[in-house]
Amino acid sequence: MVFQQEGPDQPVVHNGTVHAPDAELAMLNARDVFVRRPEAVALWVVPADAIFTQTQEELAKAEPADQAASELSDYYVFAKFSQQAQCRQVGQVQAGSPQAAVQAAIATFADKQPLWWWVFPASAVLKNESSEAEPMFSAARYKTYKDQAEYPVVTMMRALRDKGRLD
Repeated sequence: MVFQQEGPDQPVVHNGTVHAPDAELAMLNARDVFVRRPEAVALWVVPADAIFTQTQEELAKAEPADQAASELSDYYVFAKFSQQAQCRQVGQVQAGSPQAAVQAAIATFADKQPLWWWVFPASAVLKNESSEAEPMFSAARYKTYKDQAEYPVVTMMRALRDKGRLD
């Protein structure tokens, strides 16, 4: 799963998915696929199986999570507020399990009423450092092969046909 931050004061949002054999290749694929438009200052990749999600309906049926014997970990908290909106970061919590992280998110961000919550351990995230932003993303701005105007195939085919080289 790919998450992107467009500007320093913008939230990190879910932007899509890529397939890759490891996190580093996923990061490079994500940069090539998602960063040219819009620009980004941060890019995160997270294995899909590390993300725990619960809808409001699932939460109504869920048993309270037991935190007693669990070691606490940092979890990023994302929420989706409408069907068309992207899932965006609302904060971070400490919990002993993904289920407990969702419960902690609900308690911490009580003013939020999302359609569903996403939580994942901070340790599962590969993200660029702020010092890497310029070298990581500037190259993607100038990749002309992604610009449809760089491929004037129809114009070239017409020119060849008009010269009698194409039947």
